[in-house]
Amino acid sequence: MSGVASRGPATAKPTAARQTLAPRWDAAALAVALLLFAGHVMLGANRTDLSLAFAMAWFIALAVLTTRPWAEAALARARLLWPGAAFAAVLALAVLSLTPLAPGGVHAVWAWVGAPVKVGAIDPYATIVELVKLAALAAAFLIGCSFGADDDRARGLMRAVLQVGLVFSAWAFLDYVLNPNFLFGAARPFAPDRLSGAFGSPNTAATCFGALTLLNLVDVLRAYEGAGVGGRFYSSTLQRLLPRLARPLAGLALAATCLTLTQSRAGLAAAAAVAIVLAAVLALARAGQGGIRTPLIAIAAVALALVVGSAALNVDALQQRFLFLHADAALRSQIFAAHFAAFQAAPWGGYGLGSFARINGMILSGSNLAALQTIGAAHNVYIQWLEEAGVLGAAAMFATVALIALQLALGLARRRRMRPWLLAILAVLALYLLHGASDYALETPSMAAMLSLLLGLGAGIAGAAPVARAGAGRALGQDVDLGSAAAGPAPLQVGRYRTSGKVAQGLHAVRVSERDLS
Repeated sequence: MSGVASRGPATAKPTAARQTLAPRWDAAALAVALLLFAGHVMLGANRTDLSLAFAMAWFIALAVLTTRPWAEAALARARLLWPGAAFAAVLALAVLSLTPLAPGGVHAVWAWVGAPVKVGAIDPYATIVELVKLAALAAAFLIGCSFGADDDRARGLMRAVLQVGLVFSAWAFLDYVLNPNFLFGAARPFAPDRLSGAFGSPNTAATCFGALTLLNLVDVLRAYEGAGVGGRFYSSTLQRLLPRLARPLAGLALAATCLTLTQSRAGLAAAAAVAIVLAAVLALARAGQGGIRTPLIAIAAVALALVVGSAALNVDALQQRFLFLHADAALRSQIFAAHFAAFQAAPWGGYGLGSFARINGMILSGSNLAALQTIGAAHNVYIQWLEEAGVLGAAAMFATVALIALQLALGLARRRRMRPWLLAILAVLALYLLHGASDYALETPSMAAMLSLLLGLGAGIAGAAPVARAGAGRALGQDVDLGSAAAGPAPLQVGRYRTSGKVAQGLHAVRVSERDLS
């Protein structure tokens, strides 16, 4: 058969089986993304009734997904022994707190009220609810892991999350502009002059839109790589770039604008710091491959202009927020001191998961009333976990997250093809951990589910065996057009023509060796 049959990109065609199943994967990915953002719209599922309904939805989603052979096989292959063991320890310690065998012993409050049943947790019902919510986070993690085991499914889930995230960002922006004082017909509980989406708290919204900003940054680079453009601008360059970059750039612009409109000082600082590190790592990786070219620099400049422009348009409001930084820091310090002292009174077993409201009421005094009377969380995820779960429970949870992060970091070395998405997920984790030192996004069920889903996706990607697909090069998770000018001098730019199988494989080997696209 002639090697010059027709013009056009010489990308590999998927098998008939994969063409048939791809819509099912996309539908499943879209359903998962819709479930995630439905939680965001439902006030972050940050009410007991909503959180339990949200948890049930994740259980149902996992049950339905595991009826698919590919998901069942993916979970069977998942390498989750050590993170699973650490998380099992978290659950076991929480269950023990509901018995007299709690690590810290029976709390004195039960003797004081003369209760016939004495346990370690001071609010057993809240602890049971937290156990259900933790199990739902595990379900979200496993769903992400099942998608991550296959590169196509992983990309499909990330694409669905970003597409639904784009719609959510657009709605949050329009809702803030058109209806800043009300949410679903009721007055907003906090700071109507700051964008909060459906979360109620602008600071929680900042974590959400910060995460979407980081993911969209990587998606812009992924779209550029997928276009297969060369080192100079031609008319064909724009034709390739514009369709691919439209959605990622729109998502980046909207997410960054929403992040800025939250006016969250810690959220903006954490997102900016993580974004700078992420961009630097990606740039170094591209420089090592000789891949920083004129179009990429131009796109990076556009992306930066979008982010800086959104901040510049709201500079006056941000300046006002920073004027109150010292006073708000003093208030936070009072909260931290009071709840850290409560942790020190019950260091080993804590007071039981979900007991924050009870603890907060117990430690109220005339000196801290102004700081504590209206809060629903400690504004520091580390202090709150120590306070509720004790040293043992908090250590088990921190170890769970650390082991998953280690698995993702190890995956960076072996999963070069999916490395940008692993970096993006690690960046989102860093954002949560940094912002968690002064706010409580992780105490919001839908935000915790978002992180769990992404970590599961990353764990699946990191643990999956790299698979080379015949005839199809990949650049940062996208199909590579072998006919791009990036291939090098003109004699190498022959990928626009169909070739025999051996020639296509040879061209693919040359491309990978030259630019390490995977």
